[in-house]
Amino acid sequence: MFRLASLAATAFVCLVVAPSMIAAENLVVDFAYKPPQWRTAICPPDDPHKTLVDERGQLLYHYPGRGRWFGTHVAVEVTPEAKTVGQALVSPRVAIIQTRLEAPDLAIVQEAFALRDEGPRRPTPKYTAQRTDGSAVERNWAKPAGEVTPKLSSIELHGAGPIRHKIAVPPGASVTVALGLCESWHDAPGKRVMDLRVEGALARRVDMIADLGRHVAGAFWFDAKDADGDGFITLAVGPAKDSQDKNAILNGFWVFDNVEKDDAALVAGKLDGQAALVHYAGQRDNLSRNDVILVHVTNNGAEAKTIEPKVLVDSQRPLVTFDDHVQVDGHELVVATHPIASVKKTDRPDAGQCVIALAPISIPAGQTASFAAVYRGGGRIVRSPSTLADAQKARAECQTFWETVKLPYGRVTVPDQGIQALLDSSIRNIWQAREIKNGLPSFQVGATCYRSLFVVDGAFILEAANLVGAGKDTRSGIEYMLTFQQDDGRFEILPRYHKENGIVLWTCVRHAMLTQDKDWLRSIWPKLKKTVGYIQHLRVLSREDETPLNDGLLPAGFPDGGIGWSNQYEYTNVYWNLLGLKAIIQAAHWLGQDSQADAWQREFDDFHAVFRKAAQRDLRHDIHGNAYLPILMTIEDRVLKKSPGWYYPCKAQWAFCHGVYPGQLFEKNDPLVQGNLDMLATYEKEGMVATTGWLTDGIWNYFASFYGHALLWQGDGRAAAKQLYALANHASPLLAWLEEQGYRGDALSENGDMPHNWASAEFIRLAVHLLALDRGDEMHLFEGLPVEWTQPGMTTRLDRVATPFGEITFQLTVSDDGKTANLTVEPLADPSCRRIVVHLGGWASPDPQATLALDPREKHEKTVPIER
Repeated sequence: MFRLASLAATAFVCLVVAPSMIAAENLVVDFAYKPPQWRTAICPPDDPHKTLVDERGQLLYHYPGRGRWFGTHVAVEVTPEAKTVGQALVSPRVAIIQTRLEAPDLAIVQEAFALRDEGPRRPTPKYTAQRTDGSAVERNWAKPAGEVTPKLSSIELHGAGPIRHKIAVPPGASVTVALGLCESWHDAPGKRVMDLRVEGALARRVDMIADLGRHVAGAFWFDAKDADGDGFITLAVGPAKDSQDKNAILNGFWVFDNVEKDDAALVAGKLDGQAALVHYAGQRDNLSRNDVILVHVTNNGAEAKTIEPKVLVDSQRPLVTFDDHVQVDGHELVVATHPIASVKKTDRPDAGQCVIALAPISIPAGQTASFAAVYRGGGRIVRSPSTLADAQKARAECQTFWETVKLPYGRVTVPDQGIQALLDSSIRNIWQAREIKNGLPSFQVGATCYRSLFVVDGAFILEAANLVGAGKDTRSGIEYMLTFQQDDGRFEILPRYHKENGIVLWTCVRHAMLTQDKDWLRSIWPKLKKTVGYIQHLRVLSREDETPLNDGLLPAGFPDGGIGWSNQYEYTNVYWNLLGLKAIIQAAHWLGQDSQADAWQREFDDFHAVFRKAAQRDLRHDIHGNAYLPILMTIEDRVLKKSPGWYYPCKAQWAFCHGVYPGQLFEKNDPLVQGNLDMLATYEKEGMVATTGWLTDGIWNYFASFYGHALLWQGDGRAAAKQLYALANHASPLLAWLEEQGYRGDALSENGDMPHNWASAEFIRLAVHLLALDRGDEMHLFEGLPVEWTQPGMTTRLDRVATPFGEITFQLTVSDDGKTANLTVEPLADPSCRRIVVHLGGWASPDPQATLALDPREKHEKTVPIER
């Protein structure tokens, strides 16, 4: 190693830069592999109304519609001849979308933005409830007959198990819980049969048609009790085994301290005032939301032009026309600031369409005319903006809001403006997807199909937020995650997703170390010990099933990442539970609980030894001769016979990459690691590994970060930097990612949410770790620093970025002549850091192993000569 630790603070490091350091393949952000279609959020941070805008400038609502898409689209048509020529954000931090169109002699700009107004707060109920199975809701699904509150017309639903709620009550409390149900889909007995379970009460079974009838609302009462004294009463509504329809539904429930049971009064809503908690499916909040399309039409011709704009409303929800607006789904309104000539409705087999024709607008040559369309939504309809002046004022206020909102910007500064734009947009996207649930922030993956907590996705979103200084928000997010722990210590939001247990352990330990907070870790230690105990229990269960393949590892489970079924004998769960155990052992030593750490170390060592023996047994060779470990233990008999053209060695290797980093489960020279990485390299296309997820012959975008981190940990910083740029170039021009997409030029193919904020988090994580990565008791800088960021006049800076050794601050500035670089590094607070290692190879030395060692307890200012 080339170390210069003894140099004085202003010493010159004389290094020669070889010509090869200027990469033949220059890294640039050009969105070369952008998805053919995209969606961008315009909602404020934490907003429960998550409006998206597509690549044509349409407002999108009511996900899911029939199939996977949106139930309502709202668009403005200035003229049928207009063609979209571009779309951009006002800036990466400002969620105002400008769509540019052109028509003969006309230049059109449509600006889409969201306005939120919070109304009077409703009284806080005595009890609160948290849904723990997801968030799927269908509004206006039920059509209850008779004297029934219309609030029972919506349903919560779950297609893969029971709907679950946790009702917070005093420990040991007894209450009365009533469920409201109404079936409006089936018309024959046996179709939907459900088991109703409320803690402390006898379970009930209901055949929705035989016991109630179609369109008939029914009440089901339970004398409930917090039987285990944990401060929660659990409620579950799930399909019975003999139910033909496995979708569970729930229209609403009530919690009473004292009540005279009356079915008719309950479903009529007459007992709402007596209830300590009322929960209707899809109940609306007290927020108003006005989404605006502000249109500017410029006449570039030599003569006056007259336009006849239209506002187009396509929806699978009920549409009702009025003289001056369209009502959508019995609540929302679509209006315009310009006078309306007519409103017409056309019914089609798949959806209805309403056309709001505006009065003609004459535009003199060289002049611009403006008008706005407004979608009035939210729980409370507010009829403003109503004029063009209102809309223009709202547009200015919206931009001011985004430019002043307190988000954790400024912690990472890089000279590539394309990368910087994506970093800032990633932060904004993460906070736009977030919601406040039961008083705690829930960091969610997306706004549609992944609009809920996923433990693995959430772990990395939380780490990214922590890195950029949002430790307080992150802690609240972790505390929300911990509310999903079950009585036996397990976390199992997804069925047989055993890896959630290891992920939670790592997430808590990583957060505690990034925030340097041992006291907080001690406060949740009993919960984490229970989770370790459950992992040990899983290992016992692995010896009791039908096969010896997984003995001493884990029971069959769900791999994810391109491999379905929840009964696979596989390694993703193994990798992550090993990883979690390693993290909690490190934490136990950190807290001074060495005897506990030693006991867990024995468990880990045995677990790891069993894994290595099984891995040697299951090793395969790909067609290129690379020895690799597939994710499945049983490819030939359980997969290839069923789907011979489906399984690829690279599928689901996300968990292997996590085992390399952040798991650090392998030595750097481990042949298993090199073989797997060599195998993955053979699937590279469009700059990243393809076919790693659900789309065969497609791109799982943020796998680039998993792969890049593994390459970085193995010492290939340049390859890791290339992965950052590959991820960047698969983003949309509006700076967000789709989870999975097809290859450029292929037929349209996509999977997952957009914006997908695990991708946002991974972009932040990889960018930070290219510049600063903790390795054991050392802090390593610039292992993946792109040489493109070290050109004359460029500055790269981290400002109080969280690390396990305290916040790190440094700045690297290249001189205007490009011959030197000034490096300033602030001291680290945690004395456990033995040294800071500054990597010089690749940007300031022809020797790839050249480093500069610094004392982490001192401030350093170094001048590094650069010769190109």
